[in-house]
Amino acid sequence: MKFLWSTLKSNYLLIAVLLISLFFRTYKVVERFEFAHDGDLFSWIVKDIVIDHHPRLIGQLTSAPGIFIGPLYYYSLIPFFLLTKMDPVGAIIPITIIGILTTFSYWFVFKKLWNEKAGLIAAFLHAILYTWVYFDRRIVPSTPTNLWTIWYFYCVVNLARGNFKVLWIVGLLVGLIWHIHIALLPALVAIPAAFFFSKKLPTKKDFLLFTFYFLLTSIPLILFEFRHNFSQTKSLFFNFSKEHGSSPGGLEKIQEVLTKISSNVEKLFFFPQSFPGNKFIFFAIILSIGLFLVYKKCLKLKEALLFYSWVLTIILFYGLSSSILSEYYFYNIEVILVGFVTLLFIWLFNQSKWLKYIVIATLSVIFINNAHYLTTSYYYAKGYNERKELTEFIVNDSKSKNYPCVAISYIASPGEDVGFRYFFWLNNLHVNKPSSGSPVYSIVQPEHLAYGKNEKHFGQIKLIPPPENEVKSSQEIQKSCAGENSNLTDSMFGFTK
Repeated sequence: MKFLWSTLKSNYLLIAVLLISLFFRTYKVVERFEFAHDGDLFSWIVKDIVIDHHPRLIGQLTSAPGIFIGPLYYYSLIPFFLLTKMDPVGAIIPITIIGILTTFSYWFVFKKLWNEKAGLIAAFLHAILYTWVYFDRRIVPSTPTNLWTIWYFYCVVNLARGNFKVLWIVGLLVGLIWHIHIALLPALVAIPAAFFFSKKLPTKKDFLLFTFYFLLTSIPLILFEFRHNFSQTKSLFFNFSKEHGSSPGGLEKIQEVLTKISSNVEKLFFFPQSFPGNKFIFFAIILSIGLFLVYKKCLKLKEALLFYSWVLTIILFYGLSSSILSEYYFYNIEVILVGFVTLLFIWLFNQSKWLKYIVIATLSVIFINNAHYLTTSYYYAKGYNERKELTEFIVNDSKSKNYPCVAISYIASPGEDVGFRYFFWLNNLHVNKPSSGSPVYSIVQPEHLAYGKNEKHFGQIKLIPPPENEVKSSQEIQKSCAGENSNLTDSMFGFTK
């Protein structure tokens, strides 16, 4: 904190960049809080720890069978849930802190590795590039990916330069992969590559520090694996070796990987517009900047080769695997591409007054364009506010009509019947299945799927209260409420007790 304060009080440009980053990550953040299945899930897990007193070694089940996310994210939410009386809106606070800390980290890392100008430009780009802004506003366990990546980037460059004092940070980062997303695993090939380019080996002390911090962040995983016969380790090998049937292999799969990476890169630099040409060509242009920087002696050859080996490994790993591809798997290479662009801007900035003005104008246009999109883009309102207001209406309406319990019917497209269960629990609502005989409230999403009397609208979500002529007698309703609260007993996808 002392270092942070001394840095900020003497660096007004950095303060301005951090304030811009804060604006981009908090503008209408509650109104645009996408509270759906992930929100229900992380809230339910926090409830499981705090209310049900269940110490957890794992978080939610991932899309890879048998593999869970580590529990660190969920434990980090607990103080903020307690601060907001278990309201999930508290989860916005730590995620926002992580976003601002990531912007600061970009400044710190690029300043340390190159110079102050590089730090400011890299931090400014992280603050305003919309795909990064959107990613930092997502409240899911993988949101710290950008923070993890910038510090991993810092470490591998230092390793390539022969500075092994950062190995303790590497140990922390490797152990944190399980807590964030296992898709970061292939990026670890940059570590042996960095050793190769350094032409040195770490001391025993540095290696022991790496091991200690790796084990420290891996304690929940180690305990869980010993208790459950190494089930996740087996599942990891099984998932990497299993034929998922996602697409043909060989060159066709590599082409699919390149297409997704090229699309990611185009969105990173041009969203909400698009590159006026082939996306792959744009990706190739960004990659070629590294060679130009080496030629101009703005980047060391071994560091450029390190970055290229990192990118190539990601391409080959997913190109040769049978995994079903997601755009998320390739986010960890974006720091390299932004690094190339940052160093190019620095080189241009130092060439002449006119090129300096062009760099400033380019950054200004990106800022204005993205700020305009952030403040004017349409938001499909079906998130935290809408789900919370709908739930509160059901609670108040059922109390006014003396319903001791209710039933919920979802008339919804696949994936839209989520994000309500935690609010039902938070409001102490006894919820049954529609077949129970309890008064049925129908949640409709999208709105055109069903119509009824006395409809209520909460953003783009519709609620149809129980028709009076279909509500049973008070004795029958009371009888329907005698059973278990299905909201508490029904399984939840991704949640394991």
